[in-house]
Amino acid sequence: MRVVVVRSGGFAGIEQRGESDSASDPILARLVDRVDFGSVPPPGRIPDQFLYEIDIDGRRTTVGEAQLGGPLRELVHHVLGRAR
Repeated sequence: MRVVVVRSGGFAGIEQRGESDSASDPILARLVDRVDFGSVPPPGRIPDQFLYEIDIDGRRTTVGEAQLGGPLRELVHHVLGRAR
């Protein structure tokens, strides 16, 4: 399983990208199993907020910083943290 997260927006508009694969990241599958794409709210219209584009094996969603919570937040921080 492959997960790609792209964070864009914010005041400076700097993009950050992270990618992880369950073959080399044993925690990834457990985090993905907890995410419910059906409950992800659409991004709100908040100036200068970060937007997170999340792709899990071709299933994509975009969520705003204010709506990013719970298991989805954990997944995003995990994938972006591995990119550093």
